[in-house]
Amino acid sequence: MMETITVHEAIARSLLAAGQETIFGLLGDGNMQYCANYMDLGGQFIGAVHEGNAVSMADGHARETDRVTAVSVTHGPAVTNTLTALTEAVRAGSPVLLLSGDTPERRDFVQHLDLRAAASLAGASYRRVLRPEHVVDDITKALSSVETTRVPMLLDIPHALLNDEIDYEPSRFTSASTSSWTRPTEESLDTAVGILASAQRPVVLAGAGAVRSEAREELVALAEQLGAPLATTLLAKDYFSGVPGHVGVCGTVSHDIGIEAISSADCLVVFGASLNQYTAAHGDLLRGKAIVQCDTDPAAPGRHFPVDAGLVGDAAATARAIRRMLDEAEITPRGYNSESLRRRLSERDPRREFSDAGSEDLLDMRTAMIELDEALPAHRTVVTDTGRFMGAPWKYLHVGGGGRFHHTVNFGSIGLGLATALGAAVANRAGLTVAVAGDGGVAMSYMELATAAREKLPLVVVILDDGCYGAEYTKLAEAGLNPQYSLLDSPDLCDVARSLGCEAIRATDTADLHKAAALVEEGHLPLVIDVRADPGVDPGVLNG
Repeated sequence: MMETITVHEAIARSLLAAGQETIFGLLGDGNMQYCANYMDLGGQFIGAVHEGNAVSMADGHARETDRVTAVSVTHGPAVTNTLTALTEAVRAGSPVLLLSGDTPERRDFVQHLDLRAAASLAGASYRRVLRPEHVVDDITKALSSVETTRVPMLLDIPHALLNDEIDYEPSRFTSASTSSWTRPTEESLDTAVGILASAQRPVVLAGAGAVRSEAREELVALAEQLGAPLATTLLAKDYFSGVPGHVGVCGTVSHDIGIEAISSADCLVVFGASLNQYTAAHGDLLRGKAIVQCDTDPAAPGRHFPVDAGLVGDAAATARAIRRMLDEAEITPRGYNSESLRRRLSERDPRREFSDAGSEDLLDMRTAMIELDEALPAHRTVVTDTGRFMGAPWKYLHVGGGGRFHHTVNFGSIGLGLATALGAAVANRAGLTVAVAGDGGVAMSYMELATAAREKLPLVVVILDDGCYGAEYTKLAEAGLNPQYSLLDSPDLCDVARSLGCEAIRATDTADLHKAAALVEEGHLPLVIDVRADPGVDPGVLNG
């Protein structure tokens, strides 16, 4: 039944009708009416301190849920404030819908901005509501576009339309079904199975697309059928945790056993991974191998490196089809996933992979990550910021299952990780989210600790605090310049965290880390752990 309501009321109702039960944002003239309506109707609005952080929160929420997440900001400078975070979301393929709007139609309005051009700068798509009666349909189509393409969109709802009245009918947005995804052609399957039939040392590699496809069971079964070890990309980290023969992350942050197993393979069969330069270790891990690559994106196979067989299809369904064809061809396991390999993996001790460089009052970041990995609850999401410190959590801090590791490195900006972790924590209130950032990155966004405290989020923020911009410290030293110029004179980060409503503890030795874990166990959240480290120790990511 239709009723007459204002456009701003229709926006709020349409978002809720489409399943947007949580949105992020910052209020202003261009959005405060419909955001207020949205909250009046029971929607959860998570207000950020800065518009860029609001977009990062939506990004983190979207990555954690794998669902479209909306964020709303006002005109002009609010939109320019979002551009770095929006670019990160675009490059991550994160399904984020940014609602903003053109300014009032006055020649001298100071906040005017070309929103289409702004969206284009970030690589986002753009849609403008042209007439009041279009708003419900435009919201529905915007949500559908973002879900289908995984390209964030800026939806421009002009201020001039907000108080107009329309005849309202609820939107009919429904989530797309994976049953419509393209299946591999028989010819491409024949080629792939022919390669696998002749392979003696195959490895099965899963990426984020395989996680999205819920392909774990099928891929484990395929690996058993082939006698192949299993590996993942960084984004699918720990997807095969607990499976014998899981050699960990494939790429520049692989451990030695994983590098050996992947390097010695003669075939890599890849599901839902872009196979980029980092996964391929700049091509080193692909040499001398037949490559079979499966993805739902027809352009993905061979995008970064040549492949011998490209399959366009869903990871789970494709793996199932390959298994059936291998059965029909009576292909038996090759034994590359040997008892010797499984034993070495079970006996692996990450502490033996480096010389601890800690001192009396400073921790080695790698040791800190290993200790926290063992001490914190295992069922967790991990979000990392960008910086030299990344090598430590990427190698040594595990997650509670594939799809629960996220990083903010896609645009190479520091400072996005904390807010992204907040969004993931909103999506995962029943679990624990661990943010790992450097002191330089946290300094860009630590006011959002107040947001974490206000929302009582189950969040641990680990600051790997070496008192400098770490990458710059290393690069200045390598260039023969004074690395002291990269040092930071920061305030006491524990005092800052406490002033914003969080618990905080400084860690200068492993005993402090276990005290921090006890605080987590007792429910003292959100918690900031300030891990003091030596600026002269590079944990290794810049060498990858």
